[in-house]
Amino acid sequence: MPLLLTKKLNTSSSYAVWHITETEDELLALYKEKPPEMVPKKKAEWLATRLLVAHLVTSFGKEYKGIYKELSGKPCLINDDAEISITHSFPMAAAIINLISPCGIDIERPRNQLIKIQSKFLNLSELQYKHDVYSLCKIWICKEVLYKIFGDLQPNFKDDMRVEIHSEKEATGVVMKSKKEQKITLIIEPIFNYFIAYSI
Repeated sequence: MPLLLTKKLNTSSSYAVWHITETEDELLALYKEKPPEMVPKKKAEWLATRLLVAHLVTSFGKEYKGIYKELSGKPCLINDDAEISITHSFPMAAAIINLISPCGIDIERPRNQLIKIQSKFLNLSELQYKHDVYSLCKIWICKEVLYKIFGDLQPNFKDDMRVEIHSEKEATGVVMKSKKEQKITLIIEPIFNYFIAYSI
């Protein structure tokens, strides 16, 4: 399997990243389930993320039986309680598994579009980063991770979440839409010209 990276985070969690270079036929040969009708790039992302999840599930000695989506859109394993999260930004795809806790992962490339839409996701406490596309990208992917974990609360990216960046590679994500603040430790890593963020 042409993985770019697989990383074990602890005894119950791992993530994996794939740089998609395969043709649709090559991906279809690796994953037997037929994807839904969609444009070629989306189909490649669909196949790659499922191949990643299958790889992570089997790496923990479990049997992969497929993925279904809840009404919220959250992906879940069929007949397995382990938590998963997937992300893609062509040609990159990534997935994470946690056997015991909710988890999230997101990948994105720093781009000027984030400066244009910063008013939609930048909390007042994060305004110091408004001109830095790299920091904006880190905040965006961290909030995507938070949403994947706390999506049932329907948090607003701007008003209900904040990201506290502690270093180049570590941040705390805070969700404020509950009776008390909920905090998650997030790791940020560069990979090619992308950033990836995930929960630990």
